[in-house]
Amino acid sequence: MRLTGERVTIRAFTAADAQAYLDYAKDPAVAVPAGLQPIDTLAEAVAVVTNFAATNTGFAVTVADRLVGHIAVYERPAADGAPDPHSREIGYALAPAAWGHGYMQEALRLMLAALAAHGVTAVWATVLPTNRRSIKVLARTGFAYVDTAPTGIGPDQQLAAIFVWHPEK
Repeated sequence: MRLTGERVTIRAFTAADAQAYLDYAKDPAVAVPAGLQPIDTLAEAVAVVTNFAATNTGFAVTVADRLVGHIAVYERPAADGAPDPHSREIGYALAPAAWGHGYMQEALRLMLAALAAHGVTAVWATVLPTNRRSIKVLARTGFAYVDTAPTGIGPDQQLAAIFVWHPEK
């Protein structure tokens, strides 16, 4: 997959992205709000980007050919437990140096358009209620708040806000 916007390109990860991925994924200010564990080593970064590429679930977000973040897209189960061909879950993370420039909004719009073109009619996102930046990004890209529910993470069963996006008809 390769999607190109005015400033942002979404493409498959390569092993060459591992160091840039490590640079932002090791930062707790990036990883924790994105629901990720910070990583510590280049070997871990290589494993993550290799897995993203092999499973076609995670995509590099680049600006001027420089990795600034990623978007991950996952299947969601239908009522019978089988993958729902019309529904996906999305997650993302962005390097702090890229915050505040609208890059993730542009990347999400590109990804949402591509998913809609492939018959996806619902895209879900879960975000910590304290992650105000991400909530603003979701709102600006057309996601609507649905509910708040426990994540099942940690002893306090941290809450998450749930959002959904539907293509315009």
